[in-house]
Formats: sequence, structure tokens, C-alpha cells
Amino acid sequence: MVKESNLSTAQQPPLYPDESVPRDIGYLRIRWVIGNQEKLDAYIAHVQARIKAQDKRALKGWLVDLRGNRGGNMWPMLVGAGPILGADTLGYSVDPNNTKAVWRYEKGKALLDGAIQAETAPYYTLKSANPVVAVLTDTVTASSGEAVAVAFKARQHTRSFGAGTCGVSTSRSRFDLSDGSVFLLSTAVFADRRLVRYGHSIAPDEPLKSSEIVPRAIRWIREEYNAQH
Repeated sequence: MVKESNLSTAQQPPLYPDESVPRDIGYLRIRWVIGNQEKLDAYIAHVQARIKAQDKRALKGWLVDLRGNRGGNMWPMLVGAGPILGADTLGYSVDPNNTKAVWRYEKGKALLDGAIQAETAPYYTLKSANPVVAVLTDTVTASSGEAVAVAFKARQHTRSFGAGTCGVSTSRSRFDLSDGSVFLLSTAVFADRRLVRYGHSIAPDEPLKSSEIVPRAIRWIREEYNAQH
């Protein structure tokens, strides 16, 4: 349990630096995010602006870097990455009764069973839809960061690289107790768009040492792009 008074003063985790990539590769780091609506809106605008600034038809694909993403609020993350994810069902939360809540992105909105959870307007659309995407994860990638990893699972032309995630790929419900404490209880597990369930560490398609991740991911993007063209 966590005291409500401690939530806003908790030490913020360190930020990982961005990677330098060749000009034919787009790079997007999806960082953890918490905060009020103003901060969440600014986060979405920043992430989509980063995509827009790099987007060009000559790109062979994107590196989506989830390493160091400890979680927070998954919905601004999904809206931010939405232009790359594309308009589609992204995943599910599945409870012990097998009830499924659908995650979806479309037209600048992240939806849960059709209800808007986060949105931006205007929203950005890629010059070339359905790009090749390499997703990077590590053992720090957790919770909402894992939700984004799940959203990219089973997506066409997508492969993951790095290390298995932290292992808290679950939806949590908040319960306020009479003594002022807050109890967060896992009430559902994440499932990808093919309804493969997680709730544990999410393994990458290619486990790699830290120094190997980016070079291998770039090589794969180019191979996958060339196979399509």
C-alpha cells in the first residue's frame, strides 16, 4: 500500500538518453509519464511532434524504444505512438471472468471499450502507413510500458529486440482505504491483438545484449523493408 501523500513526492526514475540512428531510420523513445491533464496533453503533443519531424517517405522503418519506461499512464503513450501503431485494435485487458476490455487507437484517440481515455487534436498521420517497426525493451520496461509493448505484439512488420520486460503486464484497480492508504490490486492481465495473454515478463523476439540491440534492430528494419519493396 502507498500513502496518498507520498504519491506526488515519489522520486522520479532517471531518463534514458535517445539513440543516434541513420537517416533512413526513424527513432521514437516512449518514456514513462504521470501527471495532470496539462502534462499528459503536452506529452502526447511532444511524442507526435517527434514523429512528424522525422517522417519522410524515404524512411525504411522505426525504432520504438521502450527501454527504461517504468510505466505510469498507458493511454497518452498509446496516443503518442498512435501514428506508428496505426488505427486498429491494439490489445485487451482480460479479467479472471474472461471479460475482455478492448484497447484501440483511431484518429488521435486511445479508446477502452469505445470510451476515450486520451486524445489529441490535430493528430498526425504517417506519410507511409503500416511501417516496419523494431520495438526495444529491457528489464526496466514495466506496467504501462509493457502495455505499449503488448500493443505492438502481433502487429504486421514488427519485431522486438532486447531483454524481457519487468513482468507486471497487468491492469490495476485503485482502492482508497479508510486510513488514507491507497491499495492497488491487479485485476486483469494484458493480452495482445490476437488475445495471447501475458501478466508476466514479455520476452522479445530476439534476446540480445545491450550493445547489440540497436545495430541488430536497424539491420532487421532494412532487411524487412527491402523484402517488401
